Amino acid sequence: MDHTLGCFWRLLWTLMLLRLPPQGIHGFFPNFWSRAMSFAWGSITHQDMTEEAILNITLRLFMEMPHPKGKCIREEDFKDRTLLADDIFAAFFGPKVSAKRFRGAIAQVANANAAMDFLNTTRDDPVLHFDSELIHSANAWLLQARKEILQAVHSEQYGIAREKLGQLLHTLQDFYSHSNWVELGHQHIHPHLLKPGREIKSIAEADIQTCSSCSYWTCEGNLLEGLAAKGLLTTGYYGTRPEKPIGKCSHGGKFDDSRHRDPHGGINKDSSSLFFSPHHYLHSEAAALAQEASTHFLEILWREIGNKQFMRLLDISPATGLSFVVDTTGSMGEEINAAKSQARRIIDSRRGTLQEPDFYLLVPFNDPDFGPVLKTSDSQKFWEFLDTISPLGGKDEPEMCLSALELALQNSPPYSEIFVFTDASAKDAHLKNSVEALIQEQKCKVTFLITEDPSRTRVKRETLAPDRFNLYINLAHSSGGQIIFTNNENIRRVAEIIGESSVSSVTLFYHQKGTSFKLEGSHKRSRRQATKQEVHSFWIDSLVDNVVITIQGAIWAFAIRDPAGSTQTSTSLHGPLAEVQSIGGIYRVLLFSPVRTGEWTLMLQSKGNYSIHIQGQSTLDFLHYFAVQVDGRHPGLLKMDSSPIEGVPIYLVVTAMGLSQPESGSVQLQAVNLAGKTGSLGELSLQKGTNKTDLFVAELPPSLLINGSFTVVLRGVDSEGRKVERAAPQVATVVGSLLELSRDTPVFPGKPVSIAWKLTNPGSFKQYGLKASTVPQLPVNISSSRLQLGPNQTATGQMTLHAPSAAVPGSVITVTLQASSLHPAGDPTFAHIHLLVMPPPPVHNLSLPFCNTSLVDGSCSPLEPHCHTHHWTATLRIWDEAGVHSVQVEGGVVVPHQADGLAELVTYTSDCCLPKATLVVTNRLGEKYLCQVEAPVEIPGKVAAFPDVSSEGTAAVATWWQVLLAFMVTCLAL
Repeated sequence: MDHTLGCFWRLLWTLMLLRLPPQGIHGFFPNFWSRAMSFAWGSITHQDMTEEAILNITLRLFMEMPHPKGKCIREEDFKDRTLLADDIFAAFFGPKVSAKRFRGAIAQVANANAAMDFLNTTRDDPVLHFDSELIHSANAWLLQARKEILQAVHSEQYGIAREKLGQLLHTLQDFYSHSNWVELGHQHIHPHLLKPGREIKSIAEADIQTCSSCSYWTCEGNLLEGLAAKGLLTTGYYGTRPEKPIGKCSHGGKFDDSRHRDPHGGINKDSSSLFFSPHHYLHSEAAALAQEASTHFLEILWREIGNKQFMRLLDISPATGLSFVVDTTGSMGEEINAAKSQARRIIDSRRGTLQEPDFYLLVPFNDPDFGPVLKTSDSQKFWEFLDTISPLGGKDEPEMCLSALELALQNSPPYSEIFVFTDASAKDAHLKNSVEALIQEQKCKVTFLITEDPSRTRVKRETLAPDRFNLYINLAHSSGGQIIFTNNENIRRVAEIIGESSVSSVTLFYHQKGTSFKLEGSHKRSRRQATKQEVHSFWIDSLVDNVVITIQGAIWAFAIRDPAGSTQTSTSLHGPLAEVQSIGGIYRVLLFSPVRTGEWTLMLQSKGNYSIHIQGQSTLDFLHYFAVQVDGRHPGLLKMDSSPIEGVPIYLVVTAMGLSQPESGSVQLQAVNLAGKTGSLGELSLQKGTNKTDLFVAELPPSLLINGSFTVVLRGVDSEGRKVERAAPQVATVVGSLLELSRDTPVFPGKPVSIAWKLTNPGSFKQYGLKASTVPQLPVNISSSRLQLGPNQTATGQMTLHAPSAAVPGSVITVTLQASSLHPAGDPTFAHIHLLVMPPPPVHNLSLPFCNTSLVDGSCSPLEPHCHTHHWTATLRIWDEAGVHSVQVEGGVVVPHQADGLAELVTYTSDCCLPKATLVVTNRLGEKYLCQVEAPVEIPGKVAAFPDVSSEGTAAVATWWQVLLAFMVTCLAL
């Protein structure tokens, strides 16, 4: 029976494969979902190796660091256990510390790694996947990526560093799957790979055959014996870019077309499946070396940048940052002093503790100015800058609040909380959609502390709309933050909520009645005004502590009742259940610990609009992102930087923290609910994404994703079967289009920058308008500013700009692209990309040629009337320490290039109608130079005359003896 079932499933899988499109696979499978799509359950993915390497190196870091309580962290305590971030954090920081930001950083690195197999600019580039024997160029790319990571870290641009780290680890891991390093018998990682100043030698040159054909899915023994005898490295060719030369190895697998070109078969070890990997039997060995190499690189990086910066790179900290956006107009004296007071208190009270902020950010604004951004990890530097802020001029509304908030969001790490101090409405309300998109992308909370300037109220009451702060209310709500209305007398006390900010804060309940609030305390009004009793229920589970209820608005009185029936009213400041604080019309209720588990009730006597915000502290929390399934060439889940797309099948990926509780046992997650404005959009079951216990997936049917917004609510039970719920702080907004940006070469001062964009329309016919902006402001050209897309159509193009010559290395250019649906009219879609400016590349020694023509075969006669029947071929060798990115004929036709030792070989063929050609070579730094090639002139009755070969730009085209002479001169000079 078992045998019959096994045969059935194998037959079904084979039939499925035959129906799949003829595309290919690069590298180890990208992420956990790849296993489910390919049925290769035993395969180790890029995500697995990346997460495991980060956890291993973090454990080593904790073993070496002084423990805050003198405890010794030992590796043997984790032996024979699945390594989990929660366990490592609990061992060092204690069981009540959330690993949320750390888990977010790991996910960012792992998703950037997987995206190398999905994005247009990276998925087909053989250099980024160690394909096509481009070993020298791939190692050059790794070394350049290493420089970018170090530059980003030293400039405190840790988000950019994490993205680049994920990309680097992908290429590094691919070396062990795509090369024959394992087949050569090596049991340790390559000693010279990704090592500055080291050269990778013993590479099979272009004229050395490397593989023989194999007839079966398993290609054991297809590497030629001469490779092992000489210890020569090779990698497989993939597809047709570049074309595989006869005698070279293919990548192999079901979707690689090059496997049909002699020699047949392939050598990749990407998976444990014979359908995808001809050398599947070596998958475990290749994955083990790839993970070892990843851990080794992380350890070298750690030692080079030190404990403090390495911990910031991966957010290995239980602390949050401190981010202020402050209105500096003349009426803001009390608010600025309150911000200073809280900042000083936090700096002094948390210095040297685990809760010391690991970054500080300040963005001032008024009208018409906003910025600059101060971002630092030095508390003293932050305090000195904050202390210079003073209110200057300006008594009129509105101010540039959203411009400053946008800057703060662009520069704050994910999962930050940003505090905005102002007493004025926003002059730049048109930025609302862009700010909301950044909030969802960065998963940041924004809390507004708003005071009323009495002079504005008296002098210009008629010009100030009562709903002018509604924009702030909506932004606070959609971000999961709060909006606190107060006055100058109480701003210092209200600002104390900043000190309560914690990475382990979770939102338990939120309710907002109406959008316009009365700023004065309602309890000061006449009792004769009609009141209405309203009742709200909320659940406090066994894993929550330090619960705070904030109530403001038109509230006359309230009472709270716990699950046992005990009650306390607002007039009882120190009752049986809580401490009640009344601050200028704001009630803050601090429930006593331990908080009773179960359903609580809040009864309000209201006379108008009000808001309720209830939060607590808990290590049970979750991160989530939306993803689309990618089939064919690179199966897996592609994380979307944008919101979910209307009408598109979307997957919700959930990473849970705190499922195992030392005191109350484990939590079992069961479902996820999408809570809309008017009720539940639907409840979906969760399935585990890996053999680990903390990764879950839910499929969101297109029917649920209709234009609107919703909150993700996670549901489960604790060890005693009692209900547990957690809601994501941010509200997800469904959009109508998918917009993506990517950039594959570094940015240098004074150099042009090209950014690829891709716009997908999954819905009905739309007309779009594209608009780009940058910070700092720079002119941007877009290949298409107007376009039309039908259902399921995609458009691609380029944005170009020029990095300023005065741009400081380590600075960042943020580019935002907005795609607006013009017809039918709809909300715009946004995409952002952050460009790190690198130091200018070194000037190359022009005495050494980059490009030379080694052979020209064939000739052309100027008298030949049928030029199209005669052909000529030029063979060029290119040296470039940065690696060759592309070779094109001037005008756009791509010319294939392949490795030839340390050089790369280019073969250009043309008919005699074009006896000359200019080839444009672009290296991995984006530098371009020209190579001129020309056919020999055939004169009747004479030997063909070979022309002088010229060079332009930084290219020097030379004959072989010129190359040899140049190298000899250089060697003598050294």
